[in-house]
Amino acid sequence: MRFTSEQARLVRTIARASTLLALAATLGACASIPQRAWRNGAALDNSTAYRRVLSGDMSFQTRRDLQNSLNFGALGFYQEAAMYSPFPKGGWR
Repeated sequence: MRFTSEQARLVRTIARASTLLALAATLGACASIPQRAWRNGAALDNSTAYRRVLSGDMSFQTRRDLQNSLNFGALGFYQEAAMYSPFPKGGWR
């Protein structure tokens, strides 16, 4: 099937518009950063261990300090309490 120049121009325009629409949707997803991620980044910037790593200190102590400074509550790794006890509180009878 052969397209006329008018039809070919219309197909190219539709292809370009759909490409731009897909690109805009992809970039829009990147722009919506959750507040938790902003807080984690701010907490990391305030860490002395993080600054030592950025300045080139790659010692085990610095890495350990960086790991110990993580606030797992802020990162979303909460220790949830069990809704039930797997063992009876009064012991087995």
